[in-house]
Amino acid sequence: MIFLAKIQVQNFVSRACELATRLAFSCLLCTPVIAIAQSTDLFPRPAELEPAINFWVKVYTEVDTQNGFLHDSVNLSVIYTRVSNVRRDLESTRNRIRDDLQALATGKRDNLTRSQRETLASWPADVSNQTLRTAASNVRFQLGQSDRFLAGLQRSGAYRSHINEVIREKNLPIELGVLPHVESSFNPGAYSSASAAGMWQFTRATGQRFMRIDHIVDERMDPYIAAAAAMSLLEYNYSVLGTWPLALTAYNHGAAGIARAVRQTGTTDIEKIVGNYRGRAFGFASRNFYAQFLAVIQVENEARRHFGDIRLNAAPNFREVRTDAFIDAEVFAASVGISLEQLRADNPALRPAVWQGNKRIPQGFPIKVRSEAVAPGNLLAMVPADFKFAVQTPDVAYVVERGDSLSVIARRFNTSVARLVSLNQLASSNRIQIGQRLLLPQDNTGVSMLAANPSQALLDDGKYTVRRGDTVSLIAARYGVTEQALLGINGIQDRNRIYPGQSLILPGFAASDQQLVAINATSIPAPPTVVEFADEVNELAPVPLVPAETSTELVAAGSEISTPSTVEVAAEAPVQLALNELNEALLPPAAVLPDNQELDTPVTLEEQEAIAIDPVLDVAQSNEQLTAALEADPSDYTVASNNSIEIQASETLGHYADWSGVLAWDIRRLNNLAYRDPVIIGERLTLDFSRVNIAEFELRRREFHSTLQGEFFSNYRIQDVEHYRVKQGDNIGRIARNRYSTPVWLLRQYNPELDFNRIQINQEIIFPLLEQVN
Repeated sequence: MIFLAKIQVQNFVSRACELATRLAFSCLLCTPVIAIAQSTDLFPRPAELEPAINFWVKVYTEVDTQNGFLHDSVNLSVIYTRVSNVRRDLESTRNRIRDDLQALATGKRDNLTRSQRETLASWPADVSNQTLRTAASNVRFQLGQSDRFLAGLQRSGAYRSHINEVIREKNLPIELGVLPHVESSFNPGAYSSASAAGMWQFTRATGQRFMRIDHIVDERMDPYIAAAAAMSLLEYNYSVLGTWPLALTAYNHGAAGIARAVRQTGTTDIEKIVGNYRGRAFGFASRNFYAQFLAVIQVENEARRHFGDIRLNAAPNFREVRTDAFIDAEVFAASVGISLEQLRADNPALRPAVWQGNKRIPQGFPIKVRSEAVAPGNLLAMVPADFKFAVQTPDVAYVVERGDSLSVIARRFNTSVARLVSLNQLASSNRIQIGQRLLLPQDNTGVSMLAANPSQALLDDGKYTVRRGDTVSLIAARYGVTEQALLGINGIQDRNRIYPGQSLILPGFAASDQQLVAINATSIPAPPTVVEFADEVNELAPVPLVPAETSTELVAAGSEISTPSTVEVAAEAPVQLALNELNEALLPPAAVLPDNQELDTPVTLEEQEAIAIDPVLDVAQSNEQLTAALEADPSDYTVASNNSIEIQASETLGHYADWSGVLAWDIRRLNNLAYRDPVIIGERLTLDFSRVNIAEFELRRREFHSTLQGEFFSNYRIQDVEHYRVKQGDNIGRIARNRYSTPVWLLRQYNPELDFNRIQINQEIIFPLLEQVN
């Protein structure tokens, strides 16, 4: 390829040999396992959890992944037997134990079979028949983990130094560094059935609070970036819940779920919550998460006794540079003299679109290269200027129409359902919506395939298909035309805005009135489809979230009324600008802060519209999905037994009227509110559910907050927190807006116990520090 002529040629064989020699030597110098001194004040070991802790120690040290334990799922001191991880043997043994328990539950204690005696011996001598009857339904299999734990312990050497540094910077307990043992066995490429990803097992909704997660970059997959995000999440959980056992359990179950458990049980004692809370989603994994964490600390401290002499993997020596432009991955790798495969292995946050050439490495991305694999000097200077772009490769997208399914779309554009799901990070391959925008792979979407050489790229009709590494200047020079003529005939105003697969008309080779397209219309059956070419220049400049203090009932004086707009670039040539202006006069009165605190939560047009319930899912399933989407939000969105709710930020009487199907005036009368009386955040309001049932009301309420928070965290990331002490004359709403650019709903999440009616001088308030997403 032509661009290779401009790139310094490196001796890859020599570099590979040198790298292998250094790695072989480094493994002899690895740091041995270092014991962790556990703080019982911060991480207590209640007696009630000892059986569970001991159980997990056995799982991590006595049984490998070829075997496991059949045990009681509630009382973990009851282990019936060790069994191989072969389905036939496992189910046969499980059924035998169930039969034994059912027989013993009748009171039978004489003439027992050998199996029944062994099953009974697993329980205390005074076990009741009712306990045994219940136990027959609680026989659970736990896969062994000893080989996986050892492998994770060895892998941890590459990351623990960095993790500990992050922990020290945040002044958090050093014990938190063992958490990846529980989550992934320190496997950076781990995925879970619940769509959690990476070594730290972030879900998309929670991860977006702290990291970039999209079709170009998924920072969950970078164990170093995700380590900082994990500590930020734990720091947040602790600020919300107040104890480390709860904060750790919330890492698995979500701060919202643990806050709900605290409300329902009336305690913050982890052993009481584990023993008594029966939340729908609070299953075996959540109940045992803290016990697993304590077991991991114990096993690490006793690692030599369990596993012998252990040597940890050496930490790689990276050079990290932030790219100064959008650069093709293959170009960057060849420029600095490393293989594309090695660059990909060291930068797992970059998604397949980058490695397949459909997207460039983003500008400002902290790219890692092995120090021993590259020559000294400025790596970015090694990349020729002609291959540095000011913009990202545009998206090729399809807008879903009625009658579409992923399989239909995949066939239409000659791709696979799995690839569409991966590229668009879809939670399910069975759910797409009319109007949804799906990204398409750019190598097989009906776009003319990239040619193997320049002559093949020029078609008979005088069009040229842009290839990876092409620039306007290179194409112009290749075919003897001027850059100005090439740009003019194709209607391109910015010379940097060309992308692989784009069809260009060459001046002098064909008539100038030919249509410029990138998707072959003949490959798209009727009805006609809408195809978008979204320019990431616009995606990189998201519409700011403007404070919307629109209520005529705001108690704060002098509130400014803002009219946010939603802007979307729908096509590239010509660009169609869709501008939806919000009519402030139609907005319902907003919930306000007491004591003249100002409401600064943004309100968008979409948030004012009723969201239709998916007919495929029932209300309970939808509520469960939305609860998962709001797993980091500890706010109470439920309806109490007396039909009252706690008023949350961003909510209005108009919302409550819409969600419950009654008039706002009826809600006022029910609560003895005069027309000018505001609804105040943190207070309770009684509602009428005669027209809409409580489950559907809660669904609509959660949909509103899920949309609000999802849009916010698509534009902003939490970088850190700051502890602010209240001074005389402070206005918390104004400080949140002007100093921290923080909406009130996010401020309340970090300070759930904050009573805006009783803010005192010198009181400490936690403010998240936000960064606008590029």
